[in-house]
Amino acid sequence: MAEKDVTEKILMSYADVFADCINTLIYHGERQLDPDDTQPAPTESFYKGEKAHNQFCDISRYLTEKGRIVLQYIIENETELEERQILRTISYQGGSYRQQLESGIPVYGVIAIVISWTGKTSRIPRSLHALLLRNGVPPEKLKQIDDNKLTVYHMNDLPLEIRSRFTSDLGFVADYLNEGNFERRRGQDIVHLEALCDMMEAITGDIRFTEQANELLAKKKGKKIMMCEYIDQLEARGEARGEMNGEAKLASLLERLYDLGRREDAERAVRDMETRARLYREFSVPGYRYEQ
Repeated sequence: MAEKDVTEKILMSYADVFADCINTLIYHGERQLDPDDTQPAPTESFYKGEKAHNQFCDISRYLTEKGRIVLQYIIENETELEERQILRTISYQGGSYRQQLESGIPVYGVIAIVISWTGKTSRIPRSLHALLLRNGVPPEKLKQIDDNKLTVYHMNDLPLEIRSRFTSDLGFVADYLNEGNFERRRGQDIVHLEALCDMMEAITGDIRFTEQANELLAKKKGKKIMMCEYIDQLEARGEARGEMNGEAKLASLLERLYDLGRREDAERAVRDMETRARLYREFSVPGYRYEQ
């Protein structure tokens, strides 16, 4: 689990990927955050209980203008959301504000989001008030308590409308998690091939992703690599090992649907990619799987 967290951070730590994530999810696809205007921010902050403690968020970057910090963005990668997730997020934001308290520099805002890689949605409280209510605080007592919202994005359940906004390598990951392939991005360049493939292996357990990266890097020798090249070699490797291809994958899904009497869903799966992707997730139909 720790290794998976690290590989997620590597890809997301690149300025272009980080900015693309913020622009896509927070700013609804508007290119408001220019990666050239960002710089890494500390991921460690401190708080004091019975003794001094430190805490680490996953990835953080500053937005700067003319050398002055304007905003700090924090992205939390989570493989298992917890009921008190809102408190964790508040603590990261609070840690940053606490460091500003005696810094003497102009105060800046802190924006934090959570990216979930759990593979399922969650019913955790999405605000501080909701958490307090769940823990027995009377509703009438909440009026004097400032509320905080928790923003969570489930990467395996992003609609096509949102995924289409990604312009960085993160779009490959989002599409694969939702559609089981990279087909929609055949013409897109891969910028951070090793980091992308490491992340794909960590998420899927399929070592072909990293094997393929090594082969392409050796072949291209510093030249740009397009996703179509990667797909072609990935499919060739998959066919050589007798893995499930797209037709077999669809056939497996249709067989299950017909066995359950879900004829209308089967017909929709044939015609509509989004429906097909949703049903693949529902029945846990594998995409590319590596078998030794």
